[in-house]
Amino acid sequence: MYNNLEKWGSWSPWQLKDTTMVIEYGDKKEGKGASYKWHGEESGEGSIEITESIKNQTMKANMYFKDWDATSFVEFNAVPSGSNTVVTWSMEDAEDLPFLARGGMLISMQKSGIKNDFEEGLQNLKKIVEQRAKGIYNGYKINPIVLEEQHYIMNRQMVAMANVQQFYATNLGALFQKAQKSEVEMDGKPCGLFFKWDESSNKTDMAAAIPVANPVNIMGATSWTIPAGNGLQIDYYGNFENSVKPHNAMADYLKDYGLLNNPPVVEEYVTDPSEEEDPTKWLTKITYFLAQ
Repeated sequence: MYNNLEKWGSWSPWQLKDTTMVIEYGDKKEGKGASYKWHGEESGEGSIEITESIKNQTMKANMYFKDWDATSFVEFNAVPSGSNTVVTWSMEDAEDLPFLARGGMLISMQKSGIKNDFEEGLQNLKKIVEQRAKGIYNGYKINPIVLEEQHYIMNRQMVAMANVQQFYATNLGALFQKAQKSEVEMDGKPCGLFFKWDESSNKTDMAAAIPVANPVNIMGATSWTIPAGNGLQIDYYGNFENSVKPHNAMADYLKDYGLLNNPPVVEEYVTDPSEEEDPTKWLTKITYFLAQ
């Protein structure tokens, strides 16, 4: 968590307290060479760059405060202690100057206040790690499951991310009609299959799909079968606009456990919005198939 600068917003007391803080990330967000610049009404202006990073062991960084025009050295260390891990967070000056003479938020602090912030940040990290040990990432419970072979009929295209919902509305209705006309037995709720999510082009290789009991050939639709295997699943309640959050949680889980997903990612839309008006009650089952 501490060697990924993008994750600092979930635990750093300074980021959590200063709601005006604006952050500009460098080319990297994690590991050696990762950096960002910040400015905010309470936190002043400055930058940080990771100079050393050993996963699950140590992270060192240089932090620069513009108001004082000086650099401090930040260090995190994780040391195993029995069944636990002890994490320390420290900061030292580049020069032999009073630590309180720092820009923005730090100028007005007392040493005890700084110490409290460090302790608060470490407690925030502890809570996150303990939740992750239970399979809960960013509030989403990730469930390991064994998946049976699944068959689909689908329409697959490269779709602009802004047009995903429109793509569903157009293609799912057409698939339903083709399935009914061909007297095909459905085997679940309508789904979205995501083969690739390309943020650089703002497009996704995806399909609107209907699960079916057996492989079938229907004119004007593509058949697709996902083999049986192990997977991970999240029950997500909410609207499409916020569905990136459980996917980010799943990405963190995969990274923590060194797992790879085998596309496509499946979103099964269990709740029909025409029957339930409250978006907080819309259930989507998000499934990642794991590579063997």
